[in-house]
Amino acid sequence: MAKTYLEWTKENKSRDKDDRGRYENHLKTPLEKKKLNEISSFTLEKLKSDLTKKELSPATVKHCLVLVREIFNKAIEWGKYKGANPVKGVKMPTLSNARERFLSHEEADLLLKEVKVVSEAVHDQALLSLHCGLRAGEIFNLRGQDLDFQNGLIRVMDPKNKANRTAFMTEAVKEMLKRRLPDNLNDRIFSDWWHGEEIKLVSRTFARAVERLGFNKGVEDRRQRVVFHTLRHTFGSWLAIQGTPILTIKELMGHKTLAMTERYAHLIPDVKKEATRTLEANFNAVRNGRVVSNEEARAKETTA
Repeated sequence: MAKTYLEWTKENKSRDKDDRGRYENHLKTPLEKKKLNEISSFTLEKLKSDLTKKELSPATVKHCLVLVREIFNKAIEWGKYKGANPVKGVKMPTLSNARERFLSHEEADLLLKEVKVVSEAVHDQALLSLHCGLRAGEIFNLRGQDLDFQNGLIRVMDPKNKANRTAFMTEAVKEMLKRRLPDNLNDRIFSDWWHGEEIKLVSRTFARAVERLGFNKGVEDRRQRVVFHTLRHTFGSWLAIQGTPILTIKELMGHKTLAMTERYAHLIPDVKKEATRTLEANFNAVRNGRVVSNEEARAKETTA
């Protein structure tokens, strides 16, 4: 069944090599000789434990279990297996892989310049992620018809969470996109220049630029490593640092739930203390017979 499934993925999944690698490296030996009805939730709990003991990351273990789940789902769909999917009874590993590292303005400027030396296209993709918060897949999917230069808007179509959203162009992004606007507005902004096809993965040019700058030197925790997605995380972090409301960040990032955005909350300036001090200043001003504006109250507090 696994062999049948992996043959199907060649034509139907863009990252079938990942599934093939997980099966060959982690699932084939413990499972290939078992019949489908011999694989129970208990079998898979033991498999999860064994993979964890091999010091595989929780994410890798989860990906392996998801692959088993998909194989069973297809077996049921194709009429090759009758019964419940045993993965339903397995508790998935808890992941703690949210990105923490974000770039300073100086680091971001260095990185963009370093990438541009080698590839204008990769530089422009990085600029879109850094200035507009777009995911790599959203960037590769952009077409001329998605751009509204008059209002400085980018329509992000069919993103990861299946809900379209609007991104806003900075001046640098607007100038870049005008240069890249295709004659046929149905065409993609970026495509594989060698084959003229859709880009599926971020170019290694980006990783090599990061390596040359030494951003990841000695960094083993993947949450602290600089990758292309770090640019989008930097966009969210910069928004928080400048005091952007959390709900606005959620909308600009295209997060499905507020919980996904709350990781940026600790970066938002502590306005609660300032609000309380302004309240007190206004109260004292009224008590003294004079009403002052919030700006004046804050200025007075700062001076004090």
